[in-house]
Amino acid sequence: MAVSAIPMEYVRVVKSATCGRSLVFTSKFAPGQCILEELPCAYTLLDNKRGLYCDFCLKQCSTLKKCTRCNCVSYCNKSCQIGDWARCHKQECKTLKKIHPRPPDLHVAQLLSQLIRKQSKSAPCTQEDEDCFPTTVDQLESNHEKLSDTKRNHFESLLCVLKQFLEEDVLAEPSSWLKMYGATLCNGFSIMDYGLYGLIDIANGVYLRASMVNHSCDPNCALVFDGRKLQVRTVKDVKEGEECTISYFTAVNYPTKERQAFLDHVHYFTCKCVKCIEEINGLEPDAGLAEEIRGLEKSKEEIEMQIQFALITKDILCSQ
Repeated sequence: MAVSAIPMEYVRVVKSATCGRSLVFTSKFAPGQCILEELPCAYTLLDNKRGLYCDFCLKQCSTLKKCTRCNCVSYCNKSCQIGDWARCHKQECKTLKKIHPRPPDLHVAQLLSQLIRKQSKSAPCTQEDEDCFPTTVDQLESNHEKLSDTKRNHFESLLCVLKQFLEEDVLAEPSSWLKMYGATLCNGFSIMDYGLYGLIDIANGVYLRASMVNHSCDPNCALVFDGRKLQVRTVKDVKEGEECTISYFTAVNYPTKERQAFLDHVHYFTCKCVKCIEEINGLEPDAGLAEEIRGLEKSKEEIEMQIQFALITKDILCSQ
């Protein structure tokens, strides 16, 4: 598991009966402070981004070279090829070579197989672990019992391919796979890069520590990606003891009902952030103002993208 390079005393895990686990700041911080940095415990490049990005470092490269065995994954250099072979490709190469045609959502089956393989080698979690950062996937919330019929059918459609990625000793416990699938849906992150017209999804990943950051429609932090590395950075002044929050989607300025419906459908909770409570209590903008806010959302996202890019550039220059 990847260890954060940022001092862990910047944030700590707290647990409550209403919100479960969350992160709170241990001190006050100004905007732009990186309070958490992490590499994923498992990740896969999206199917439509293969051949454009390196399957290991997730950096865009014009001189990618495909694996000569499976002719599916690509790397920008020998170092990345060796790294990915040790990470997962040693187990996946033969399967990728024989799967033709490649099914839709192949990357989802790959991600699940990586998580299942990791979990099979991990010790079961204990009650004491619940007040600490998670170290295994089974410590993450899965909500698998709440999965809709559509999502259950999607899981069933993945089983045939999923079984081909797993070894015989791992295949012995398929009962836990649905829970793993639910954990992926609830805790998975869309890994992003800067495209021509803004941020684009390039991969899916599971980050154990970052999964502890809860949602707010008026967040005090934002995610920044540099390849596969994730950073959680403050976007406003924060106080000691304040909860660290991010937005689970970009449409935070949509009407309350739309935001609530999305969060309930995808993440199985009702948002009770200050913004939602105020709007539910009658302070929500009228339809005309809401439409105007939607029109400004693109400009807001572009500004946030520029800020994130500037922060990354600043870190790179300072490290030289």
